[in-house]
Amino acid sequence: MSEPGKQQSMNLTTLLGVGAMFGICVGIGVFLGVLADNAAGTSPLLALLGTLVGILGGAGGAFQVIRPYTRSSTAAPRPAEPDDDVRSDR
Repeated sequence: MSEPGKQQSMNLTTLLGVGAMFGICVGIGVFLGVLADNAAGTSPLLALLGTLVGILGGAGGAFQVIRPYTRSSTAAPRPAEPDDDVRSDR
């Protein structure tokens, strides 16, 4: 585990892993959708639904992998500071 406040660097292996995971999720969704379509005779409805589920699953997985590398997940929110140009007594 890395130190708090220290940003990690993303390497090529991580990026390739995210791409592979996304492609596999979409491929599995399409494959299962086509199998379900062949069994139910609803072509192409379930294949499209499987594709959508695969895309959403891949995007969620990619987000989980990439999130530790983003700055916003490690940075503490800044407190609001009053604006010097705005006065309430006018």
